[in-house]
Amino acid sequence: MTVIPIRVPSETIHVNADRRLAFQVLTAFGASMGAEGPSNRVLEDEGTRKFVEFTTPISLGFGMHRNWVTTEWVDLHEPESIDFNLVPGNGPITGGLKLLNDRFELRDQGSCTEFTYHSKFGIRWSVFGWALGKIFLRKLMHKFMREHLIELKVMIEARAELSRVHPQIACTHDVGGRIDR
Repeated sequence: MTVIPIRVPSETIHVNADRRLAFQVLTAFGASMGAEGPSNRVLEDEGTRKFVEFTTPISLGFGMHRNWVTTEWVDLHEPESIDFNLVPGNGPITGGLKLLNDRFELRDQGSCTEFTYHSKFGIRWSVFGWALGKIFLRKLMHKFMREHLIELKVMIEARAELSRVHPQIACTHDVGGRIDR
């Protein structure tokens, strides 16, 4: 059955950290953001290509939360980008989600990093799945992307404050209209 891809609007955030450090933090697989936060573990390691299991807590609203577990092939293009490609599963979310391609792009901006998150997804059930995704899931995915970018920014900048190899220094450019929280 054909899956019709749905693009989620890309989001960009300014990170007060060196791009090389940002890349290292984003690819520190096997790390956890704490008991309540996301975690991951490498199932196969082929150098710049890794098969990773991600556990991500998702808020369902009304105070309800659920962990979303996915397996994804991750391709590393150091230090410019990271590609994530979902391996569809059997659960209620990953069973219906037949396509999920995310890309993190990192660009030098002065002495800091411009971090852009791109995503597209596709749902089984062809046209019905496309309509469901376009009407409901695209907005949720976009909200998740924005929240995830801010979490990653905080994590990278916290690490930059401690780094001796890539110390955090004042940025030398204007952040414009990007997310900067």
